[in-house]
Amino acid sequence: MKVNKVYLSLGSNIGNKYYHILGGIFAVSELKGTKVKNISSFYSTAPVGYLDQDEFLNCAIEIETELLPLELLRKLKEIEKRFKRERKIKWGPRTLDIDIILYSDLEIDTEDLILPHPRYKERNFVLIPLLDIVKNKNEIKSMIDYSDTSVKLEEKQNILVSTCLLGENTTYNGGNNYNYLIVKLLNKSFELYETCPEVEGGLPTPRIPAERIGDKVIRKDGVDVTKEFEKGAELAIEKAIKNKVILALLKSKSPSCGKNRIYDGTFSKKLVFGNGITTDKLILQGFDTIEVNKDEQ
Repeated sequence: MKVNKVYLSLGSNIGNKYYHILGGIFAVSELKGTKVKNISSFYSTAPVGYLDQDEFLNCAIEIETELLPLELLRKLKEIEKRFKRERKIKWGPRTLDIDIILYSDLEIDTEDLILPHPRYKERNFVLIPLLDIVKNKNEIKSMIDYSDTSVKLEEKQNILVSTCLLGENTTYNGGNNYNYLIVKLLNKSFELYETCPEVEGGLPTPRIPAERIGDKVIRKDGVDVTKEFEKGAELAIEKAIKNKVILALLKSKSPSCGKNRIYDGTFSKKLVFGNGITTDKLILQGFDTIEVNKDEQ
């Protein structure tokens, strides 16, 4: 399949804007035949069109994808829907908006999709983030309205991250779950505070695997390690509160960090609906969490 270079613009102005945009980026990264290659800085921008709403958070990403344009559009709309996007007012508030700006050198004009995006040259909130990641910077610079000061670079934000996603060998088998997006692409916009609840709770690496069963965490040999998992969760919460993190990026399926899907306690790789111990406690404390998979790009 042919791989196409595509630029997307993402925006949010409802709730935890970083949660919606980062959740959208990780969802895009998991699309079939798709890789996120670059992420711009994050910008706060004044609303356009419908002005009676909160300011937006915007960024741009570069992806490589095998998905055809209309197929990609459909997948992006599904991601928006996953984050509860509602289309009630034209240019109105939204949890997550993902627009295809450029798709290789393709030019199309259909009822569902126009490429390049018909209004991107008029929008600083698209052009300025694009300038961070495109190679042909002179062309983008020529389109920017430098008299418009409504697009402002966001300060670096704090995020809690599962240690194994940073490439540290803290998993039960002594390995890691290195995630390229976090380590190589997000570190310029975020201060990353790592947590491994199992290790911080007193368990060794490597260690006998454990899975959550109800309120307990039981090792494969039958030993109850709930106390260690609870301790690690409390330490993670202390770190999140102390450093005023805006959200947590946590390893999927883990008995400590999993969200919505965890192993069922039979050690048969069967998944059930549920959260890890740390995830549950972070959510109770009001922190948004995003599940993240291993991704070495």
